[in-house]
Amino acid sequence: MRDVRARLRGTIYEGTTPAHGHLGDLYSPRQIVDFCLDLGEVMLASGADVRTVEVAIVAVGTKWNLAPLELDITGTAITVQYTPVEGPPLVKMRVVAAEGSDLHRLSLVYQIVDELLHDERDMTSAVEGLVTVLRSPPRWPTWITDAAMGLFGVSVSLQAGGSLAGAAGAFVLMVGAMVLGRWLTRKGIPNFFIVALQSASVAAVGSLAIWAGAVGAGSAAAMVAAVVVLILPHVTIVTWAQDAISGFRAMALSRALIIALIVAGIAVGIPGGLALTSGLSIEVDPTDITLRTLPIWLLLVTTFFAASATAVTQGANARVVPVAIGVALVGTVTLWCLKQLEVPLLGATFLVATLLGALSTVIAARLRVSATAIAVPAFCGSLLPSLAVASALLNVMAGTGGAALDVVGSVSTTLAIGAGLVLGSLLATPGARRSLRRRVKRVVVQSERLDTSPISIIGPAAGDPPAPRG
Repeated sequence: MRDVRARLRGTIYEGTTPAHGHLGDLYSPRQIVDFCLDLGEVMLASGADVRTVEVAIVAVGTKWNLAPLELDITGTAITVQYTPVEGPPLVKMRVVAAEGSDLHRLSLVYQIVDELLHDERDMTSAVEGLVTVLRSPPRWPTWITDAAMGLFGVSVSLQAGGSLAGAAGAFVLMVGAMVLGRWLTRKGIPNFFIVALQSASVAAVGSLAIWAGAVGAGSAAAMVAAVVVLILPHVTIVTWAQDAISGFRAMALSRALIIALIVAGIAVGIPGGLALTSGLSIEVDPTDITLRTLPIWLLLVTTFFAASATAVTQGANARVVPVAIGVALVGTVTLWCLKQLEVPLLGATFLVATLLGALSTVIAARLRVSATAIAVPAFCGSLLPSLAVASALLNVMAGTGGAALDVVGSVSTTLAIGAGLVLGSLLATPGARRSLRRRVKRVVVQSERLDTSPISIIGPAAGDPPAPRG
């Protein structure tokens, strides 16, 4: 049987060797497989791409001498097969019921894997660490995440040609959409209908704002477009591209279905909202936006707000937020310079994404956090893939000429970001690996209790607010 440990070649954990003689021989194959499934479940539920999950599971299995091992991650299921030379094979599967993005949880899990591979944890303490991570409350309170998303809406509205009044309206609309999404989630409403109702509400309020004379038609369009941008799952859009490029086709198809349902919800909701205000003398035209080029100083301001808002809403911890903002600012300046050199937008986007992927990988290794926790706010702040997708979607809904080309362009931009992040990570991996090897190894930890049991994703308690949408 093919040894899955070959998948560690070229990764940050290349060179991981079995821990013969002490911790590696103390655990049964069933215990190790259960832990690997627990680990993969937590990482996927926290928003990691499949390649990152696979590398972590294979590294842990290699450390504990679980070979030969086969691993398959398809859709929402993880399957691990261990086939010893003697005895029957052990095959176990875990269904990942939860989904979302939690960068703080992802970084904590990364630290557990890192400590485990450097003999700073044994299985019992690692399992206890996973349970602690799963039971931890959201990193930021709800009012902070709402305010962050509101500021993100301000940033996008300005980029879409909105006025200051329209930007303020985008703040209010975004906060309202977040509150509505949480309320509908508590009622058990499927995500498709939540997105449709959010979009309908935003479109209706935009028309009312024009009718009342609060904002002009262009500012109202930018206001609505900003909320549409933030309703789109920008993290899932890029992880879809990463999975597709890395060869995980089944997971890429699963993520594509999630994206398609959200897009369908927007396509249903906006016309529905406009229909509610059809009796007014005027209604908002969501396609009446201008993706204008901002001066460099304003680009840096919008990047700061976008990156910080993404980091907070995705649950990044306070130590990672300023780092992610710094990387995003570097990406924005680089993109601006490439545009000044008249580099085509698609090529410039790919180059900047490659830079972001490399910086995130190296810095994350030094900080001992997940590279995703830095890369996600960075590319959302400097590249904002959802803006192109939302613009193309709105043009398709309106039947605008050339809308099909806009869709192709937005998909190409998303793929360029995903490809750049993957390539940047690959290029920076040798340097990140050297950073890990320079660490001083601490004493080997061995818990008195070696019992382990499968754990499942622990959702929020009845009184806890659900994870924010958008």
